[in-house]
Amino acid sequence: MTTNLKDYFTTGEFARLCNVKKQTLFHYDDIGILSPEVVGENGYRYYSYTQLEIFSTISMLKELDMPLAEIKDYLDHRSPQAFLELLEQQKKEVDEKIKELQWLKRFIHTKMGLTKAGLSIPVGKILLENRPEEYLIVTEYNGEDEDKAITTAMTEHLNFCHSLDIYSPYAIGGMIPVECLKNENNYVYSHFYTKISNAGFPEAVVRPAGVFAVCCDNQGYRNVVGICQKLLNYAAEHGFSPGAHIYEDVLLDEMSVKGYDNYTLKLSLPLMDG
Repeated sequence: MTTNLKDYFTTGEFARLCNVKKQTLFHYDDIGILSPEVVGENGYRYYSYTQLEIFSTISMLKELDMPLAEIKDYLDHRSPQAFLELLEQQKKEVDEKIKELQWLKRFIHTKMGLTKAGLSIPVGKILLENRPEEYLIVTEYNGEDEDKAITTAMTEHLNFCHSLDIYSPYAIGGMIPVECLKNENNYVYSHFYTKISNAGFPEAVVRPAGVFAVCCDNQGYRNVVGICQKLLNYAAEHGFSPGAHIYEDVLLDEMSVKGYDNYTLKLSLPLMDG
């Protein structure tokens, strides 16, 4: 029986219907995942309308990041039960991707908030903030006051967070003991911390709700001691007892400015009734 080629699509026509290049169809033919239904005596390839469904299935599975070799194996052994098993597996993978995208959206939202705060908050001015209870992952630091040791400790802190499957949008913060500021012209860290959104981790430390005196600077770390002293003086002048630590947070870091000297830092001192 002679095939009526009028009922078939040429490679170019089929490619346009599928919104792909002809080379894609040639590749699918080469690997045996989708071959033309008819090959004419002149070598021309022709596809039937029923093959559109096969192409749609291939495209759907590709969207789910399924390799072409696995797609071919599935198509060669397809059945209703195999299809259900495939969909169940792909559903799990889609759910995981949705979770990752939701986390990425929260990450972007938080970074936008921090960046806007870094741009809008007054520099060098003491403000009072009423903060809710917050949750921190904290690691102790007993190293030297030198860049290499501090960088190593911060990296270890970050790795510890990752070991807990914590990937926070907040930059690593430092805790500066108030005691060390009384007789020194320098400062040291006693702990590093990462802020998290909830207390769902046994390792989380609660930072109690309360009033904080805060002050920002956009010249990196060079003025930290002076700002700390400024906060302590404010507490004394207004009849407050200072908390045990001043918290150092980075609002604008290397992601938005170039170099440590251009970072915007926010220093926060908990205030308690004297």
